[in-house]
Amino acid sequence: MAEQIALINVRPLWARLPLALLAVAALWAAWYGVRWGIGNTMAETAPASYASDPTAAFESAEAAVRLAPRDPLAHLMLARLHQISFDPASVPLALRGYERAAALAPNDHLVWTEVGRARAALGDAGGGVAALRRAVELAPNYAQPRWHLGNALLRTGETEAAFAELRRAADADPALRPQVFNLAWQVYGPDMARVIDSVGKTALARAQLVVVLAGRARLDDALAVWASLSPDERRTHPSAGETLARALYGKGQYRRARQVISEAGAEGLAEGQLSNRGFESDIGQAGRGLFEWDVVQVAGAQIAVDARTAREGQRALRVVFNASGQVDFRNVSQVVAVEPGARYRLSFWVKTDGLKSAAMPAVLVSEPATPDAPLASSPPAPTGTADWQQVSFEFAAGPRTEAFVVRLARAGCPDGVCPIFGKIWYDDFHLERASGRAPAR
Repeated sequence: MAEQIALINVRPLWARLPLALLAVAALWAAWYGVRWGIGNTMAETAPASYASDPTAAFESAEAAVRLAPRDPLAHLMLARLHQISFDPASVPLALRGYERAAALAPNDHLVWTEVGRARAALGDAGGGVAALRRAVELAPNYAQPRWHLGNALLRTGETEAAFAELRRAADADPALRPQVFNLAWQVYGPDMARVIDSVGKTALARAQLVVVLAGRARLDDALAVWASLSPDERRTHPSAGETLARALYGKGQYRRARQVISEAGAEGLAEGQLSNRGFESDIGQAGRGLFEWDVVQVAGAQIAVDARTAREGQRALRVVFNASGQVDFRNVSQVVAVEPGARYRLSFWVKTDGLKSAAMPAVLVSEPATPDAPLASSPPAPTGTADWQQVSFEFAAGPRTEAFVVRLARAGCPDGVCPIFGKIWYDDFHLERASGRAPAR
């Protein structure tokens, strides 16, 4: 097929006019795009420079609005600068900018959220709620629109509707739940049923509420909420149980603390029994749990778990003494929850190698409130070198005693300064109920 070439004669004016209009339109579109791009960039960078130079930030944002008058971002950023200026006269200007941005971007939930907050700040509570409802409609699964709507409804007195939105916000972002709790506490005060209902009844919500209540020392309320969780839910949220247990522990409620931390999934914490009694697990680690061996290293006494020497199992506790002066050795201890009024027998195994001192190590038992007043003590460790031998002694709990402190320590020095050298091992601690009950005190 023969090629056909079409020639257009552009010499007449009527033929040049469409091309000229097309060129003008292209140039205008290019200029408009360039202005939009420059304005958008200036709008994005303006807030970042506000802290160092507020005047320059405002000039940049205002120039962005002039360059891109139909860019919602430009109006939004200028409005935010007016908002953060803390000048009461700037609040209407901020609202005007937010309203203009909303008109240009009617489906942007972020813009409607800012409109609602600005309206509320100017005293237009109804207008603020309406704008925030629009933001929630546009982003029903986002936390921030519901959070601001809930606060706006709370200020208008619509308490039930407010906490419904706040609860949904906390479900979307659990980090908001402590703030929801604080608001509920201010509104409902000691009515815990209303507080729990306002915060939410999911397992996560109640576990977080346990943490907040424990932090406020509302231990009975925290225990009640903890009890409302199923056994599986308690094990799913062990951090809440540990927080509550530590609060109870700090108040001397050792038996409750032991029960809670056991319900949270901790193993080997039966009442009246030592944990890690054979030192098969590591000890003295940072952030240790409750009712475990507490170890503080001191000069002249090297404390470690020995994996090469054990009476039973794979490991034992070893202390190497090398002190020509006084060593106040009393820094290996464990708190164990016990039954008030009961008698107990503590037994353990000990081994020494070249151990020499005028004040030998022993195992002491005292109450947590009076650690320097032992209730009972084992005989001093054997001097020199001795193979494994078992030691046991009995003691009684007072009618209100909930815990004992089992501590490795040295007996008092006769002349006040007692060098000590050598090695000692401990293994297989065992605490059990003995016959009889403690006398009333």
